[in-house]
Amino acid sequence: MNVEEQIIATLRVLPPERQIEVLDFAEFLNQRIMSAAKMPRPFGLCAGQLQVPDDFDAPLSDDELDLFES
Repeated sequence: MNVEEQIIATLRVLPPERQIEVLDFAEFLNQRIMSAAKMPRPFGLCAGQLQVPDDFDAPLSDDELDLFES
């Protein structure tokens, strides 16, 4: 008997509420595998969708700096 058959045989004798727990855990494991296999986003995916103001690198005024320090 292979692993899949053993799992199915074990599930058949469990009460329905325990079968639901096993299903939830199996889905959790599958989700972990799927999220680990996600490909990284390609560079430039949002190109042209963000506008950076010309004064982005300009020093902040004293009033603006005070807001961060308070």
